[in-house]
Amino acid sequence: MDLFTFRSLRLLALAGLATACAPTYQLGLKPAKATHQYVEGREQALATTDSVEVRLSFICYEPTRVVFEAEYRNPTRHSLVVDPAAFQYEASRQPAPALDPKARRPKPLPGTEVTAAVAAASMALPLPPLPPKAVSAFDPEPEITMLRANADREAIKAARFDWLGLALGAASLATDVASIGRRETLAQYQGRAAIHDAAVTYNVISAATKMEHAVAANVLQQRASMLQEYALRKVTLEPGQQVRGYLYFPRYDAADALVVKAPVGSSVVPLEFAQVRRRQ
Repeated sequence: MDLFTFRSLRLLALAGLATACAPTYQLGLKPAKATHQYVEGREQALATTDSVEVRLSFICYEPTRVVFEAEYRNPTRHSLVVDPAAFQYEASRQPAPALDPKARRPKPLPGTEVTAAVAAASMALPLPPLPPKAVSAFDPEPEITMLRANADREAIKAARFDWLGLALGAASLATDVASIGRRETLAQYQGRAAIHDAAVTYNVISAATKMEHAVAANVLQQRASMLQEYALRKVTLEPGQQVRGYLYFPRYDAADALVVKAPVGSSVVPLEFAQVRRRQ
């Protein structure tokens, strides 16, 4: 082993050890100011404009998304269009504390809430830049359409008749029938066995592949149905009506605050959330 390889392996080992020893954090979102208004155990951020009440609560993190539930109440005498694609958030972060380069990285105690900068420093990770502009929510309609189309394609593949498998099975059966009552040479036996093995192997693989397509179709169909049922979709609220539904945003962990801008007619109302990290 040359010196360069040895040093590279040593650095990789040290990096792995540092990562293994780094603290971990539980991430969460809550209204920046306590409102003491709850729905299903979740505290809601509140805002009112032109008598229209908007409520927003944090649901969960998905691998690449953050999910909120929005609620609109329209007590006015005019209709109101609610469009999930018009929602946006702006991310902000508390400034990083001045750290001595020679000092050890911070080690927050378990249960301590820390900022994004402190969490990154404690894990010896670079702090990514904030989004350069407001981040828009996902419009569920194109995704529902895409999921339905993909589910249909997978279902067609699962139900497609396999003519090649039928032909191989028929060929194997024909060679077996032809061998009845006849003394075979070793080459003939091996050839017939090869055809039989090929037919069995192909049909097993084909059946497994069709099952995978069927499972994929079911999963995609369930995801589309879940979005249809739970996602906030574009709707016209008539006077006295209200609506609730999930909002999906791109996830951004390296922020300390998210200000969600909810559309109300031609204006927007801000709903402020603090993104917290609790040392585990």
